Amino acid sequence: MLNQITCPRCQTPFNADIHQVIDVGQNPQLKYELLNGTLNIFTCPNCGTSGQMATPLLYHDPEHELFMVHVPMELNLPHEEQQRLIGQLVQEVMNQTPPEARRGYMLQPQEVISYQTFLEKILETEGVTPEMIARQQEQGELLQTLAQADKETTNRLLEERADEIDETFFAMLHRLIEVAQQQENEDQVLRLINLQARLYTETEIGQELEARQTALRAFQQELQREDELTPALLLKHVIQNKDDEETVNALISVGQQAFNYEFFSLLTERIEEKAKAHEKDEAKALTQLRRQLLELQQSLQEQSQQILQQATDTLQRILEADDQEAAIQENIARIDDAFMYVLSAMMAEAQQQGQLEQMQALQNVQNLIMQEAERQVPPQIRFINSLIRAETEAEQRQLLEENPDMVTDELAQILDALSQELAAEQQGSDMADEIQKLKAMVQMRV
Repeated sequence: MLNQITCPRCQTPFNADIHQVIDVGQNPQLKYELLNGTLNIFTCPNCGTSGQMATPLLYHDPEHELFMVHVPMELNLPHEEQQRLIGQLVQEVMNQTPPEARRGYMLQPQEVISYQTFLEKILETEGVTPEMIARQQEQGELLQTLAQADKETTNRLLEERADEIDETFFAMLHRLIEVAQQQENEDQVLRLINLQARLYTETEIGQELEARQTALRAFQQELQREDELTPALLLKHVIQNKDDEETVNALISVGQQAFNYEFFSLLTERIEEKAKAHEKDEAKALTQLRRQLLELQQSLQEQSQQILQQATDTLQRILEADDQEAAIQENIARIDDAFMYVLSAMMAEAQQQGQLEQMQALQNVQNLIMQEAERQVPPQIRFINSLIRAETEAEQRQLLEENPDMVTDELAQILDALSQELAAEQQGSDMADEIQKLKAMVQMRV
């Protein structure tokens, strides 16, 4: 949510994306931004000062029934003002939660004075230790310092705190660059990108990450040229990077559809060729690679089976519920791609076997999920979907006339952003043109 804040250094007012409610059931991404120190980061467009906004935070994790609030002491708010703010945040969560999903613990949030304790309680649900928390906080502080430091200070910090530069640190740096880009702070973006480039060059983990990204880019570029993902193509790049297990795992993740029986057959043929050519060291290395990949395949299969079983269990709970709509709302965080795959597979099986009653029950669940998904979409997006579904321009005009409250500058901005996003896609130009027409119709009525 955009809020106007004032730079603590130069007192310049500007807008920043500030969140006070972190509802894991509604937006899981905010949880990870909070934990990795990138939530509520601001960068002043005037002087480049960046930092983390001190603001009240209400955290809600429905799966673990964790409902707590933290009001920073540095805000120095009177008790009555604190309680008023907490009441507003609680009401905001209640308004976003369907009545059937509201629980007694949501009536009174746990007040946590220490921000450290606030984070620790969240991380306890992830199995994270206090030592891990302390390290990540130190990394966040180091990153904020490096973002503003001169060359001499940067040199000293990189030497003294080299052990803190790891993959997590690079992920935090990447997120900070994204925030600066969103705020169109070109000076800050340039400083951070230069810092990132230096870390890629001068640190061991940076060199490893750069090599991994280079390998993935090479794979994706050849994939685009060939226009087809084949086991042979995947194997070629896996063998080229066989000495780096992390890169191999990343390649397999990207090309998982080709990680099949044919892939292993080709790898076995390559091992036999090397053995016949008396290239014993290479044959041994490829044999070790095959063993490593078979273990990876087994691990992926076990994970997949576990995910599908969890999805099946969730679907069964919904089917057996007296109130299926309420059950869907309670399990909305578990309704993902795996769940929809299981639902589609069970529907196909029921249809094939002529189980009409089962088919009807599954179809009903699917319809309720679609209705719930539609309800969770912001009203502007729902209205845009209605405009797109309209068969004629006359119907679109009628919708605009019947919903004057929706016809705003904000709607035109959303349409413009959507049009630009579609235009960037090779197959989205026709839809982009349609969205531009809708934007023009909205602007005429604003």
